[in-house]
Amino acid sequence: MSYLGFVFSLIFYFMIWTLCSYWIHRIAHIPHKRNVLFKIHQAHHKVQYGESYAPSLGSFFFWFGSWKASLDVWISLTLPVVIIAIIDPVPGVTLLIFHYFYEVFFSSNVLDHNPKIKGVVTRIFAIGQYHLQHHRVQRWNYSFFITLWDHVFRTVKKSGKTTENRAVGGSL
Repeated sequence: MSYLGFVFSLIFYFMIWTLCSYWIHRIAHIPHKRNVLFKIHQAHHKVQYGESYAPSLGSFFFWFGSWKASLDVWISLTLPVVIIAIIDPVPGVTLLIFHYFYEVFFSSNVLDHNPKIKGVVTRIFAIGQYHLQHHRVQRWNYSFFITLWDHVFRTVKKSGKTTENRAVGGSL
């Protein structure tokens, strides 16, 4: 595979991965007694993130405080990228390595749940205030890593402005 071919396939699979994760996350917000994803994902919204930027020992083993919080990451982010790695190993394993380092070192307080990150960067990347807005109003901002899918499916909520008031399964 040429360098350019690798870069294009990496971008293509990254987009597929983030699209799958977006939909898994969005479905995980449909409150229904038979929606197992909803029951699992609610653990993520109950986690209290502290001030530390250092990863916990458990996060090195993809353990995020409870079995539900861990399973939530495994289903919504890890499973889609593992499937990609099976389909196309070179870009898939590259994305899997990215996913591992992101979850261990950056996802908790450094990027995803860091209230100090705001402004222009959060128009492109689903981090900081963008992701925390999802924690405040759970029917918007479902995207991981990039905000593209929230824009495409009109589920963006930015500091009081809304491009869409609907979510899958009605009002959440």
